[in-house]
Amino acid sequence: MAHPTLDQHKALATLVGRGPRTPGFPSPDQIRMSIQQLVTSDEIDEAKQLADEGLEVYPDNEGVLAISGLLAMVRNDWVNAEGLLRRLLEVQGDRASDYTRMMYERAQQCCNELLRTPGIEP
Repeated sequence: MAHPTLDQHKALATLVGRGPRTPGFPSPDQIRMSIQQLVTSDEIDEAKQLADEGLEVYPDNEGVLAISGLLAMVRNDWVNAEGLLRRLLEVQGDRASDYTRMMYERAQQCCNELLRTPGIEP
């Protein structure tokens, strides 16, 4: 089976705004994979848009929360990363991995450093 092209990932992003009842609407896994591909192709703004829209439709999906949190870290958006990863930990509860906890702690540290930097607002 062939992997989707970048254009297919971008086309998928246009479906997200239509809602989950639209025929062909992407699953959380499709959204996650498309965000990964967009980031790999350095299409960060498109990935961010897809992540935001994916979170609107699937706010408690672990895959969408995880990739959105990692994307926020790539973008150095520490406040958003901390919030998304905190929500992921809440959703996962006792099933949360050490990696998820480590990424959350990293986002917290960077967010705290940002708050201590004079003249910088989160």
